[in-house]
Amino acid sequence: MITINEAFRTFLSEQEACLKPDAFLDCEDVILLYEEFLELSAEDYLSEEDRALHTTGPERENKSYFDVFGPEDLSPIGIKDFLDDYVVEVGGGKKFIGTAAKVLQSFFEWSREKGYIEEKAFEANSEVLAKYRKRY
Repeated sequence: MITINEAFRTFLSEQEACLKPDAFLDCEDVILLYEEFLELSAEDYLSEEDRALHTTGPERENKSYFDVFGPEDLSPIGIKDFLDDYVVEVGGGKKFIGTAAKVLQSFFEWSREKGYIEEKAFEANSEVLAKYRKRY
């Protein structure tokens, strides 16, 4: 299993190789902001079972959410809260919300192609992101 941290680092590395510098900076900004959001609020989106998983066992001691869970654990509800609340709170305008939705869609497409998320999770996340890509 690949962790969220590993997936984000690999995704950014691959994007840097194929995007123009300005486009890559936008992509990196979105991923870093999403990481910040998750660091602050990830536990709000965990089930009781996942919360216990995150905190039990010596191999998980002092590890962050990003080093325990994988991309399949990124929820549509968290994505919606990130785009609706967090991006706006940090001063991102409508254009940046649209950019963030596009970058996250690219990340989930990439994750599906790599086999890091299942089709069902991809579709659920894509459904949420489609609303933002159309609106902004």
